[in-house]
Amino acid sequence: MKPVKILLLGAGSRGGLVYAEYAKRNPTMMNIVAVAEPDEVKRKRIQADHHIPDSLAFTSWEGAAAKVTDIDGVIIATLDPMHAGPLAEAMDRNVHILCEKPIVPTLEECRTIEKKAVGFNKVFMLCYVLKYTSFFSRIKELLDTGRIGKLIGIDLIENVGHVHMSHSFVRGNWRNTAESSPMLLQKSCHDMDILNWLAESPCESISSYGTLNYFKAENAPKGAPKRCLDGCPHMTSCPYHVSKIYLTDHVGWPTNVITTDLSMEGRVKALETGPYGRCVFHCDNDVVDHQTVSMRFNNGVNATFTMSAFTMKTHRNIVLFGTEGEITGDMEDRTIRVKDFSSRNVEDIKLAEPIGGHAGGDQNLVTDFVRMVRSGDGAARSSVSDSFESHYMAFAAEASRHNGASTIRLDDFRK
Repeated sequence: MKPVKILLLGAGSRGGLVYAEYAKRNPTMMNIVAVAEPDEVKRKRIQADHHIPDSLAFTSWEGAAAKVTDIDGVIIATLDPMHAGPLAEAMDRNVHILCEKPIVPTLEECRTIEKKAVGFNKVFMLCYVLKYTSFFSRIKELLDTGRIGKLIGIDLIENVGHVHMSHSFVRGNWRNTAESSPMLLQKSCHDMDILNWLAESPCESISSYGTLNYFKAENAPKGAPKRCLDGCPHMTSCPYHVSKIYLTDHVGWPTNVITTDLSMEGRVKALETGPYGRCVFHCDNDVVDHQTVSMRFNNGVNATFTMSAFTMKTHRNIVLFGTEGEITGDMEDRTIRVKDFSSRNVEDIKLAEPIGGHAGGDQNLVTDFVRMVRSGDGAARSSVSDSFESHYMAFAAEASRHNGASTIRLDDFRK
């Protein structure tokens, strides 16, 4: 079978380092034949790696949409506020779509895209990589085979990690709701999706507490300058000082996000002039750094979800409560424990080392997308029709958070 021909919109961390790399490693599966990326260095890198002529390289998605015709599908990896236009264009052109989460950053846009997607007969997948990890796939298998009886409740914790929080959600692209989207939507909409998937039922009602607790000017230590490299007296004690994150021997993520020049001189210059060099207490961020969500599903399953910046590592923990047993797991440690009430047996499951990012979910998701585009049949785990539910859950939780943790019924909210 011929490789799938893709127009790549956005060549940043996801577009350039996940989807384009997948095509580079699997040229018989997928080819990047055209690219749109405003950053010249990133655009040229994709051109060189994928042999894309200047005539098929663009600075904007609009330019690509006007001239690129011979494609099977489009991968949308632009910033969140730029998704709506390419999505509408791709649906109008009737090409396959793989879109980064969230689908769109606002409730109104979500409802508009949902209506437009009705009757769209091409593959339309959202990049919900958690469903494609061996960790969550195995947990779903254990539930489906009745290992713990009837599911009663779920506790899911997303440990964002203090470094990831400071990089992406205090200094980075997703720090400000108006410029991107609410934290729960941006970071955790696929956690809402996982809970919905495991519960196997629509969400009935939801409520949420959360706020920006720490990363604000009133908590800045005395004498902290606006930029870390401007002689901050707290360099030794502050875990967020840029020298500890970006000026080490490690040049992978998140260091490779701040500049395309990864020499020490290039990184220092980026930190002296760009957004990632700012003190975490002197940024224009407003997204929450700790949030808790309570949910009840139509089938009676109750769930809680906690998202927190204040953890050492970035990882997820889960507990599933059943009538006949209990499942606990740590995604990054690749461990699952099944406890049987009747026999008192405890089974420890150690999953194999995954291939690729997001615990193997990145590679598995793109492979599923390619499979569906080529075969024209089957169902994706992260089809957009299912993904809208998680978005409405995130939007409703955000509305609850702003309204004193009031309980919101999802049937009413979806309308």
